[in-house]
Amino acid sequence: MWSVECSKFVNRWTVLVACVWIECCAGASYSFGIYSETIKTRFGYSQQELDTISVFKDVGECVGIISGLLYDRFPPWVAVLAGAAQNVGGYTVIWFLLTGRLPVPAVWQMCALLCVAVNGQTYYNTASIVTCVNNFPGNRGIVLGLMKGCLGLSSAILSRLWHFVSPGGNYSDGSSFLLVAAVAPTVVALSLMPMVRKTGPATPLAESASKTTPRLVLVSAPVVGLALFLMGGALWTPHSTQGSRVELAAALMILALPLFVACNATCTSKSSALEPLLPDHHDSDEDVAQPAIQCANLCGALCSFDFMLVLFTTGVALGSGFVAVNNLNQVATALGYPQQEVSVFVSLISTWQFLGRFGGGAFSDYLLTRFGVPRPLLTAVAGLVQSCGYLLIIAASYFPWTLYLGSAVIGLSFGANWSLNPTTVSELFGLRHFGTLYNVVVVGNPVVSYVLSVWVAGYLYDRESERQGGECKGSECFNLTFAILACVCMLAALASLLLCVRTRHFYQKLRN
Repeated sequence: MWSVECSKFVNRWTVLVACVWIECCAGASYSFGIYSETIKTRFGYSQQELDTISVFKDVGECVGIISGLLYDRFPPWVAVLAGAAQNVGGYTVIWFLLTGRLPVPAVWQMCALLCVAVNGQTYYNTASIVTCVNNFPGNRGIVLGLMKGCLGLSSAILSRLWHFVSPGGNYSDGSSFLLVAAVAPTVVALSLMPMVRKTGPATPLAESASKTTPRLVLVSAPVVGLALFLMGGALWTPHSTQGSRVELAAALMILALPLFVACNATCTSKSSALEPLLPDHHDSDEDVAQPAIQCANLCGALCSFDFMLVLFTTGVALGSGFVAVNNLNQVATALGYPQQEVSVFVSLISTWQFLGRFGGGAFSDYLLTRFGVPRPLLTAVAGLVQSCGYLLIIAASYFPWTLYLGSAVIGLSFGANWSLNPTTVSELFGLRHFGTLYNVVVVGNPVVSYVLSVWVAGYLYDRESERQGGECKGSECFNLTFAILACVCMLAALASLLLCVRTRHFYQKLRN
Protein backbone atom coordinates (compact mmCIF):
# COMPACT_ATOMS: atom_id res chain seq x y z
CA MET A 1 0.00 0.00 0.00
CA TRP A 2 2.88 2.29 0.79
CA SER A 3 6.06 2.51 -1.24
CA VAL A 4 9.41 2.26 0.53
CA GLU A 5 10.02 5.98 -0.03
CA CYS A 6 6.76 6.93 1.70
CA SER A 7 7.05 4.32 4.46
CA LYS A 8 10.27 5.76 5.82
CA PHE A 9 8.38 8.90 6.88
CA VAL A 10 5.92 6.85 8.92
CA ASN A 11 7.42 6.55 12.40
CA ARG A 12 5.86 6.48 15.81
CA TRP A 13 5.81 10.30 16.04
CA THR A 14 3.88 10.85 12.82
CA VAL A 15 1.56 7.99 13.81
CA LEU A 16 0.97 9.70 17.18
CA VAL A 17 0.01 12.98 15.52
CA ALA A 18 -2.33 11.20 13.09
CA CYS A 19 -4.05 9.45 16.01
CA VAL A 20 -4.38 12.77 17.88
CA TRP A 21 -6.18 14.24 14.89
CA ILE A 22 -8.48 11.23 14.56
CA GLU A 23 -9.39 11.35 18.26
CA CYS A 24 -10.11 15.10 18.04
CA CYS A 25 -13.01 14.27 15.69
CA ALA A 26 -14.17 10.96 17.13
CA GLY A 27 -16.36 11.96 20.10
CA ALA A 28 -19.68 12.94 18.55
CA SER A 29 -21.41 10.92 21.28
CA TYR A 30 -20.50 13.63 23.80
CA SER A 31 -22.64 16.08 21.81
CA PHE A 32 -25.92 14.23 22.39
CA GLY A 33 -27.34 17.31 24.10
CA ILE A 34 -27.13 19.24 20.82
CA TYR A 35 -29.61 17.07 18.96
CA SER A 36 -31.48 15.20 21.71
CA GLU A 37 -34.23 17.82 21.97
CA THR A 38 -34.64 17.76 18.17
CA ILE A 39 -35.12 13.98 18.27
CA LYS A 40 -37.67 14.32 21.08
CA THR A 41 -39.80 17.03 19.45
CA ARG A 42 -39.50 15.87 15.83
CA PHE A 43 -40.57 12.30 16.60
CA GLY A 44 -42.89 13.05 19.53
CA TYR A 45 -40.99 10.96 22.06
CA SER A 46 -41.60 11.30 25.78
CA GLN A 47 -38.81 12.14 28.23
CA GLN A 48 -38.70 8.53 29.40
CA GLU A 49 -38.32 7.32 25.81
CA LEU A 50 -35.54 9.87 25.23
CA ASP A 51 -33.79 8.61 28.38
CA THR A 52 -33.99 5.08 27.00
CA ILE A 53 -32.38 6.26 23.75
CA SER A 54 -29.66 7.95 25.82
CA VAL A 55 -28.92 4.68 27.62
CA PHE A 56 -28.42 2.88 24.30
CA LYS A 57 -26.11 5.71 23.26
CA ASP A 58 -24.00 4.96 26.34
CA VAL A 59 -24.03 1.27 25.47
CA GLY A 60 -22.75 1.99 21.96
CA GLU A 61 -20.09 4.29 23.38
CA CYS A 62 -18.72 1.79 25.92
CA VAL A 63 -19.21 -1.66 24.39
CA GLY A 64 -16.34 -1.95 21.92
CA ILE A 65 -15.45 -5.63 22.29
CA ILE A 66 -15.90 -6.26 18.57
CA SER A 67 -13.51 -3.43 17.73
CA GLY A 68 -10.96 -4.92 20.12
CA LEU A 69 -11.22 -8.39 18.62
CA LEU A 70 -10.95 -6.91 15.14
CA TYR A 71 -7.88 -4.89 16.09
CA ASP A 72 -6.12 -7.88 17.68
CA ARG A 73 -6.56 -9.99 14.53
CA PHE A 74 -6.11 -7.53 11.67
CA PRO A 75 -4.00 -4.45 10.86
CA PRO A 76 -5.08 -1.26 12.69
CA TRP A 77 -6.40 0.38 9.54
CA VAL A 78 -9.11 -2.31 9.30
CA ALA A 79 -10.57 -1.13 12.61
CA VAL A 80 -10.47 2.49 11.41
CA LEU A 81 -12.27 1.53 8.20
CA ALA A 82 -14.97 -0.39 10.09
CA GLY A 83 -15.48 2.56 12.43
CA ALA A 84 -15.82 4.95 9.50
CA ALA A 85 -18.48 2.71 7.93
CA GLN A 86 -20.53 2.56 11.13
CA ASN A 87 -20.10 6.27 11.81
CA VAL A 88 -21.18 7.55 8.41
CA GLY A 89 -23.92 4.94 8.00
CA GLY A 90 -25.52 5.40 11.41
CA TYR A 91 -25.49 9.20 11.63
CA THR A 92 -26.54 9.62 7.98
CA VAL A 93 -29.63 7.43 8.44
CA ILE A 94 -30.60 9.39 11.57
CA TRP A 95 -30.16 12.63 9.61
CA PHE A 96 -32.44 11.25 6.88
CA LEU A 97 -35.04 10.48 9.55
CA LEU A 98 -34.87 13.90 11.17
CA THR A 99 -35.13 15.71 7.83
CA GLY A 100 -38.23 13.76 6.82
CA ARG A 101 -36.59 11.72 4.07
CA LEU A 102 -37.52 8.52 5.93
CA PRO A 103 -40.60 7.72 8.06
CA VAL A 104 -40.66 8.33 11.80
CA PRO A 105 -38.90 5.40 13.55
CA ALA A 106 -40.10 3.45 16.54
CA VAL A 107 -38.20 4.01 19.77
CA TRP A 108 -36.39 0.68 19.50
CA GLN A 109 -35.29 1.53 15.96
CA MET A 110 -33.84 4.86 17.06
CA CYS A 111 -32.10 3.11 19.96
CA ALA A 112 -30.49 0.65 17.56
CA LEU A 113 -29.47 3.32 15.03
CA LEU A 114 -27.87 5.61 17.58
CA CYS A 115 -26.13 2.68 19.25
CA VAL A 116 -24.59 1.65 15.90
CA ALA A 117 -23.60 5.22 14.99
CA VAL A 118 -21.98 5.96 18.35
CA ASN A 119 -20.29 2.56 18.44
CA GLY A 120 -18.22 3.64 15.43
CA GLN A 121 -16.07 5.77 17.71
CA THR A 122 -14.94 2.69 19.66
CA TYR A 123 -13.10 1.54 16.52
CA TYR A 124 -11.33 4.91 16.19
CA ASN A 125 -10.56 4.87 19.90
CA THR A 126 -9.20 1.32 19.90
CA ALA A 127 -7.05 1.83 16.81
CA SER A 128 -5.57 5.10 18.10
CA ILE A 129 -4.99 4.17 21.73
CA VAL A 130 -3.73 0.61 21.33
CA THR A 131 -1.46 1.53 18.41
CA CYS A 132 0.15 4.42 20.29
CA VAL A 133 0.55 2.39 23.49
CA ASN A 134 2.32 -0.27 21.42
CA ASN A 135 4.56 2.39 19.90
CA PHE A 136 5.29 4.10 23.25
CA PRO A 137 5.17 1.26 25.82
CA GLY A 138 7.48 3.10 28.18
CA ASN A 139 5.21 6.18 28.21
CA ARG A 140 1.83 4.51 28.00
CA GLY A 141 0.27 6.69 30.70
CA ILE A 142 0.86 10.04 29.02
CA VAL A 143 0.00 8.61 25.58
CA LEU A 144 -3.28 7.09 26.75
CA GLY A 145 -4.15 10.25 28.67
CA LEU A 146 -3.46 12.35 25.58
CA MET A 147 -5.73 10.20 23.41
CA LYS A 148 -8.53 10.18 25.96
CA GLY A 149 -8.21 13.92 26.41
CA CYS A 150 -8.44 14.55 22.67
CA LEU A 151 -11.57 12.40 22.52
CA GLY A 152 -13.14 14.57 25.19
CA LEU A 153 -12.24 17.76 23.29
CA SER A 154 -13.76 16.47 20.05
CA SER A 155 -17.27 17.49 21.10
CA ALA A 156 -16.27 21.16 21.36
CA ILE A 157 -14.37 20.99 18.05
CA LEU A 158 -17.28 19.37 16.20
CA SER A 159 -19.71 21.94 17.61
CA ARG A 160 -17.50 24.76 16.30
CA LEU A 161 -17.39 23.05 12.91
CA TRP A 162 -21.17 22.75 12.98
CA HIS A 163 -21.49 26.48 13.67
CA PHE A 164 -19.10 27.13 10.78
CA VAL A 165 -21.16 25.22 8.22
CA SER A 166 -24.66 25.69 9.67
CA PRO A 167 -26.70 27.87 7.29
CA GLY A 168 -28.04 31.08 8.82
CA GLY A 169 -26.79 30.15 12.27
CA ASN A 170 -29.91 28.12 13.12
CA TYR A 171 -28.52 26.25 16.11
CA SER A 172 -31.89 25.31 17.57
CA ASP A 173 -32.25 22.56 14.94
CA GLY A 174 -29.73 19.88 15.83
CA SER A 175 -30.40 17.77 12.73
CA SER A 176 -27.66 19.53 10.76
CA PHE A 177 -25.13 18.59 13.45
CA LEU A 178 -25.77 14.93 12.66
CA LEU A 179 -24.60 15.49 9.10
CA VAL A 180 -21.41 17.05 10.45
CA ALA A 181 -20.99 14.09 12.82
CA ALA A 182 -21.41 11.70 9.88
CA VAL A 183 -19.03 13.38 7.45
CA ALA A 184 -16.22 15.10 9.38
CA PRO A 185 -14.91 12.16 11.48
CA THR A 186 -15.20 9.83 8.49
CA VAL A 187 -13.21 12.10 6.16
CA VAL A 188 -10.47 12.62 8.75
CA ALA A 189 -10.27 8.92 9.64
CA LEU A 190 -10.14 7.70 6.04
CA SER A 191 -7.54 10.32 5.14
CA LEU A 192 -5.24 9.33 8.01
CA MET A 193 -6.06 5.60 8.02
CA PRO A 194 -2.81 4.51 6.25
CA MET A 195 -0.80 6.33 8.94
CA VAL A 196 -2.21 4.25 11.81
CA ARG A 197 0.55 1.65 11.95
CA LYS A 198 2.48 -0.22 14.62
CA THR A 199 6.11 0.86 14.48
CA GLY A 200 7.18 -0.46 17.85
CA PRO A 201 9.27 1.42 20.43
CA ALA A 202 12.42 3.21 19.34
CA THR A 203 15.74 1.38 19.45
CA PRO A 204 18.47 2.89 21.65
CA LEU A 205 20.38 3.94 18.53
CA ALA A 206 17.33 5.63 17.04
CA GLU A 207 16.26 7.73 20.01
CA SER A 208 17.37 7.99 23.61
CA ALA A 209 14.79 7.59 26.34
CA SER A 210 15.65 11.04 27.66
CA LYS A 211 14.33 12.59 24.45
CA THR A 212 11.05 10.68 24.30
CA THR A 213 9.28 12.22 27.31
CA PRO A 214 10.18 15.86 26.46
CA ARG A 215 8.95 15.33 22.91
CA LEU A 216 5.70 13.83 24.20
CA VAL A 217 5.29 16.90 26.39
CA LEU A 218 5.82 19.11 23.34
CA VAL A 219 3.19 17.16 21.40
CA SER A 220 0.77 17.38 24.33
CA ALA A 221 1.29 21.05 25.16
CA PRO A 222 -0.72 22.42 22.19
CA VAL A 223 -3.60 20.07 23.04
CA VAL A 224 -3.64 21.30 26.64
CA GLY A 225 -3.51 24.86 25.30
CA LEU A 226 -6.44 24.06 23.01
CA ALA A 227 -8.49 22.83 25.97
CA LEU A 228 -7.85 26.04 27.89
CA PHE A 229 -8.58 28.10 24.77
CA LEU A 230 -11.93 26.37 24.21
CA MET A 231 -12.77 26.82 27.88
CA GLY A 232 -12.07 30.53 27.59
CA GLY A 233 -14.21 30.71 24.48
CA ALA A 234 -17.10 29.04 26.29
CA LEU A 235 -16.81 31.48 29.19
CA TRP A 236 -16.15 34.82 27.51
CA THR A 237 -16.83 34.68 23.78
CA PRO A 238 -20.35 35.82 22.75
CA HIS A 239 -22.39 33.04 21.17
CA SER A 240 -22.19 33.95 17.48
CA THR A 241 -21.40 32.34 14.15
CA GLN A 242 -18.41 34.61 13.61
CA GLY A 243 -16.99 33.83 17.05
CA SER A 244 -17.31 30.09 16.47
CA ARG A 245 -15.57 30.38 13.10
CA VAL A 246 -12.67 32.25 14.66
CA GLU A 247 -12.43 29.60 17.38
CA LEU A 248 -12.47 26.80 14.80
CA ALA A 249 -9.70 28.41 12.75
CA ALA A 250 -7.58 28.93 15.87
CA ALA A 251 -8.24 25.33 17.01
CA LEU A 252 -7.07 23.92 13.66
CA MET A 253 -3.89 25.98 13.76
CA ILE A 254 -3.17 24.82 17.31
CA LEU A 255 -3.72 21.19 16.31
CA ALA A 256 -1.18 21.60 13.50
CA LEU A 257 1.61 22.37 15.97
CA PRO A 258 2.28 18.74 17.06
CA LEU A 259 3.18 17.96 13.45
CA PHE A 260 6.26 20.16 13.76
CA VAL A 261 7.43 18.09 16.72
CA ALA A 262 6.93 14.90 14.69
CA CYS A 263 8.87 16.34 11.75
CA ASN A 264 11.68 17.41 14.07
CA ALA A 265 11.83 13.93 15.61
CA THR A 266 11.95 12.40 12.12
CA CYS A 267 14.76 14.67 10.96
CA THR A 268 16.93 14.66 14.08
CA SER A 269 16.79 10.94 14.87
CA LYS A 270 17.68 7.89 12.86
CA SER A 271 14.27 6.35 13.42
CA SER A 272 13.36 6.38 9.76
CA ALA A 273 16.32 4.23 8.85
CA LEU A 274 16.47 2.02 11.92
CA GLU A 275 12.78 1.48 12.76
CA PRO A 276 11.02 -0.18 9.84
CA LEU A 277 7.31 -0.70 10.15
CA LEU A 278 6.57 -3.82 12.13
CA PRO A 279 4.42 -6.73 10.99
CA ASP A 280 0.73 -6.24 11.55
CA HIS A 281 0.65 -8.72 14.45
CA HIS A 282 3.85 -7.60 16.17
CA ASP A 283 3.71 -8.00 19.95
CA SER A 284 5.39 -5.23 21.89
CA ASP A 285 5.60 -7.24 25.10
CA GLU A 286 9.04 -8.41 24.12
CA ASP A 287 10.29 -4.81 24.15
CA VAL A 288 9.19 -3.91 27.69
CA ALA A 289 8.87 -5.51 31.10
CA GLN A 290 6.90 -8.73 31.16
CA PRO A 291 3.30 -8.35 32.37
CA ALA A 292 2.48 -9.18 35.98
CA ILE A 293 -0.14 -11.82 35.15
CA GLN A 294 1.12 -14.48 32.78
CA CYS A 295 -1.96 -15.79 30.97
CA ALA A 296 -1.81 -18.44 28.27
CA ASN A 297 -4.67 -16.92 26.33
CA LEU A 298 -7.29 -14.20 26.28
CA CYS A 299 -9.81 -16.21 28.28
CA GLY A 300 -7.25 -16.73 31.03
CA ALA A 301 -6.79 -12.98 31.35
CA LEU A 302 -10.53 -12.28 31.34
CA CYS A 303 -11.21 -14.86 34.06
CA SER A 304 -8.39 -13.84 36.39
CA PHE A 305 -9.25 -12.30 39.76
CA ASP A 306 -7.01 -9.30 39.12
CA PHE A 307 -8.87 -8.46 35.91
CA MET A 308 -12.16 -8.74 37.78
CA LEU A 309 -10.86 -6.18 40.27
CA VAL A 310 -9.98 -3.76 37.48
CA LEU A 311 -13.36 -4.41 35.84
CA PHE A 312 -15.20 -3.69 39.09
CA THR A 313 -13.16 -0.57 39.81
CA THR A 314 -13.65 0.82 36.31
CA GLY A 315 -17.37 0.09 36.20
CA VAL A 316 -18.13 1.60 39.61
CA ALA A 317 -15.86 4.65 39.37
CA LEU A 318 -16.84 5.59 35.83
CA GLY A 319 -20.47 4.51 36.15
CA SER A 320 -21.01 6.66 39.23
CA GLY A 321 -19.12 9.48 37.53
CA PHE A 322 -21.50 9.36 34.57
CA VAL A 323 -24.46 9.71 36.94
CA ALA A 324 -22.89 12.65 38.76
CA VAL A 325 -21.83 14.54 35.63
CA ASN A 326 -25.19 13.98 33.93
CA ASN A 327 -27.07 15.33 36.95
CA LEU A 328 -24.92 18.32 37.93
CA ASN A 329 -27.04 20.54 35.68
CA GLN A 330 -30.17 19.55 37.62
CA VAL A 331 -28.33 20.00 40.92
CA ALA A 332 -27.42 23.60 40.09
CA THR A 333 -30.95 24.30 38.89
CA ALA A 334 -32.49 22.78 42.03
CA LEU A 335 -30.27 25.02 44.17
CA GLY A 336 -31.58 28.11 42.38
CA TYR A 337 -28.59 29.07 40.24
CA PRO A 338 -29.48 31.27 37.21
CA GLN A 339 -29.45 29.54 33.82
CA GLN A 340 -26.49 31.54 32.51
CA GLU A 341 -24.40 30.50 35.51
CA VAL A 342 -25.53 26.91 35.07
CA SER A 343 -24.32 26.97 31.43
CA VAL A 344 -20.89 28.23 32.50
CA PHE A 345 -20.79 25.64 35.27
CA VAL A 346 -21.54 22.79 32.85
CA SER A 347 -18.94 24.06 30.34
CA LEU A 348 -16.25 23.93 33.01
CA ILE A 349 -16.96 20.26 33.75
CA SER A 350 -15.68 19.10 30.33
CA THR A 351 -12.44 21.04 30.85
CA TRP A 352 -11.88 19.45 34.26
CA GLN A 353 -12.47 16.05 32.70
CA PHE A 354 -9.87 16.73 30.01
CA LEU A 355 -7.30 17.84 32.58
CA GLY A 356 -8.07 14.72 34.62
CA ARG A 357 -7.70 12.41 31.63
CA PHE A 358 -4.42 13.88 30.46
CA GLY A 359 -3.03 14.69 33.90
CA GLY A 360 -3.92 11.26 35.28
CA GLY A 361 -1.91 9.54 32.57
CA ALA A 362 1.04 11.92 32.56
CA PHE A 363 1.33 12.28 36.34
CA SER A 364 1.05 8.53 36.93
CA ASP A 365 3.89 7.96 34.45
CA TYR A 366 6.05 10.44 36.35
CA LEU A 367 5.30 8.94 39.78
CA LEU A 368 5.85 5.40 38.50
CA THR A 369 9.19 6.05 36.81
CA ARG A 370 10.54 8.45 39.44
CA PHE A 371 9.25 6.97 42.70
CA GLY A 372 7.83 3.56 41.75
CA VAL A 373 4.27 4.47 42.79
CA PRO A 374 1.93 1.68 41.56
CA ARG A 375 -0.84 2.80 39.24
CA PRO A 376 -3.54 0.88 41.20
CA LEU A 377 -2.63 3.00 44.24
CA LEU A 378 -3.26 6.15 42.22
CA THR A 379 -6.57 4.66 41.05
CA ALA A 380 -7.53 4.15 44.69
CA VAL A 381 -6.61 7.76 45.45
CA ALA A 382 -8.70 8.92 42.48
CA GLY A 383 -11.67 6.93 43.82
CA LEU A 384 -11.26 8.43 47.27
CA VAL A 385 -11.02 11.96 45.83
CA GLN A 386 -14.09 11.29 43.68
CA SER A 387 -16.03 10.28 46.81
CA CYS A 388 -14.97 13.53 48.47
CA GLY A 389 -16.23 15.40 45.39
CA TYR A 390 -19.67 13.86 45.86
CA LEU A 391 -19.70 14.99 49.49
CA LEU A 392 -18.77 18.52 48.43
CA ILE A 393 -21.86 18.59 46.19
CA ILE A 394 -23.97 17.70 49.22
CA ALA A 395 -22.37 20.58 51.14
CA ALA A 396 -23.35 23.03 48.35
CA SER A 397 -26.71 23.62 50.01
CA TYR A 398 -24.84 25.20 52.94
CA PHE A 399 -21.72 26.56 51.20
CA PRO A 400 -22.51 27.51 47.56
CA TRP A 401 -18.84 27.69 46.56
CA THR A 402 -18.47 23.94 47.17
CA LEU A 403 -20.61 23.27 44.09
CA TYR A 404 -17.82 24.63 41.87
CA LEU A 405 -15.11 22.95 43.92
CA GLY A 406 -17.00 19.65 43.97
CA SER A 407 -17.57 19.68 40.21
CA ALA A 408 -13.85 20.35 39.65
CA VAL A 409 -12.88 17.50 41.99
CA ILE A 410 -15.34 15.09 40.34
CA GLY A 411 -14.26 16.09 36.83
CA LEU A 412 -10.54 15.67 37.59
CA SER A 413 -10.89 12.30 39.36
CA PHE A 414 -13.49 10.99 36.89
CA GLY A 415 -11.21 11.91 34.00
CA ALA A 416 -8.17 10.38 35.72
CA ASN A 417 -9.95 7.04 35.98
CA TRP A 418 -10.40 7.01 32.20
CA SER A 419 -6.60 6.96 31.85
CA LEU A 420 -5.46 5.02 34.90
CA ASN A 421 -7.56 1.87 34.54
CA PRO A 422 -6.78 1.04 30.88
CA THR A 423 -3.09 1.79 31.48
CA THR A 424 -3.11 -0.59 34.44
CA VAL A 425 -4.61 -3.31 32.23
CA SER A 426 -1.85 -2.85 29.65
CA GLU A 427 0.83 -3.19 32.34
CA LEU A 428 -0.62 -6.14 34.23
CA PHE A 429 -1.72 -8.21 31.22
CA GLY A 430 0.62 -7.00 28.48
CA LEU A 431 -0.10 -5.72 24.99
CA ARG A 432 -0.77 -8.99 23.15
CA HIS A 433 -4.55 -8.79 23.70
CA PHE A 434 -4.76 -5.18 24.84
CA GLY A 435 -7.17 -4.22 22.05
CA THR A 436 -9.77 -6.62 23.43
CA LEU A 437 -8.99 -6.19 27.13
CA TYR A 438 -9.18 -2.40 26.83
CA ASN A 439 -12.73 -2.63 25.52
CA VAL A 440 -13.87 -5.34 27.93
CA VAL A 441 -12.77 -3.37 30.98
CA VAL A 442 -15.26 -0.56 30.26
CA VAL A 443 -18.34 -2.71 29.56
CA GLY A 444 -19.52 -2.32 33.15
CA ASN A 445 -19.83 1.46 32.84
CA PRO A 446 -23.27 1.61 31.18
CA VAL A 447 -24.61 -1.14 33.47
CA VAL A 448 -23.61 0.67 36.67
CA SER A 449 -24.65 3.99 35.18
CA TYR A 450 -28.10 2.66 34.28
CA VAL A 451 -28.72 1.15 37.71
CA LEU A 452 -27.59 4.25 39.58
CA SER A 453 -29.37 6.62 37.18
CA VAL A 454 -32.74 4.89 37.01
CA TRP A 455 -33.04 3.08 40.34
CA VAL A 456 -31.24 5.61 42.52
CA ALA A 457 -30.98 9.14 41.10
CA GLY A 458 -34.15 9.03 38.98
CA TYR A 459 -36.26 7.29 41.60
CA LEU A 460 -35.22 9.60 44.45
CA TYR A 461 -35.60 12.73 42.33
CA ASP A 462 -39.09 11.76 41.13
CA ARG A 463 -40.15 10.83 44.65
CA GLU A 464 -39.06 14.21 46.00
CA SER A 465 -40.68 16.02 43.05
CA GLU A 466 -43.95 14.29 43.77
CA ARG A 467 -43.70 15.22 47.44
CA GLN A 468 -43.10 18.89 46.50
CA GLY A 469 -45.99 18.95 44.06
CA GLY A 470 -44.29 18.55 40.67
CA GLU A 471 -41.06 20.58 40.65
CA CYS A 472 -38.10 19.56 42.77
CA LYS A 473 -36.25 22.37 44.55
CA GLY A 474 -33.57 22.31 47.22
CA SER A 475 -30.87 19.93 48.42
CA GLU A 476 -33.41 17.20 49.20
CA CYS A 477 -33.54 16.44 45.47
CA PHE A 478 -30.01 15.00 45.35
CA ASN A 479 -28.37 14.73 48.78
CA LEU A 480 -29.17 11.05 49.30
CA THR A 481 -28.17 10.23 45.72
CA PHE A 482 -24.71 11.75 46.08
CA ALA A 483 -24.25 10.12 49.49
CA ILE A 484 -24.92 6.74 47.85
CA LEU A 485 -22.52 7.59 45.02
CA ALA A 486 -19.82 8.44 47.58
CA CYS A 487 -20.26 5.09 49.33
CA VAL A 488 -20.22 3.16 46.05
CA CYS A 489 -17.07 4.94 44.89
CA MET A 490 -15.37 4.06 48.17
CA LEU A 491 -15.89 0.39 47.27
CA ALA A 492 -14.01 1.02 44.01
CA ALA A 493 -11.15 2.61 45.97
CA LEU A 494 -10.97 -0.43 48.26
CA ALA A 495 -10.87 -2.77 45.27
CA SER A 496 -7.99 -0.76 43.81
CA LEU A 497 -6.12 -0.98 47.12
CA LEU A 498 -6.54 -4.76 47.06
CA LEU A 499 -5.18 -4.86 43.50
CA CYS A 500 -2.26 -2.67 44.61
CA VAL A 501 -1.36 -5.16 47.35
CA ARG A 502 -1.62 -8.12 44.96
CA THR A 503 0.62 -6.49 42.31
CA ARG A 504 3.12 -4.67 44.54
CA HIS A 505 6.02 -6.99 43.61
CA PHE A 506 5.46 -6.35 39.90
CA TYR A 507 5.65 -2.59 40.32
CA GLN A 508 8.75 -2.94 42.51
CA LYS A 509 10.42 -4.74 39.60
CA LEU A 510 9.35 -1.96 37.21
CA ARG A 511 11.05 0.61 39.43
CA ASN A 512 14.24 -1.44 39.57
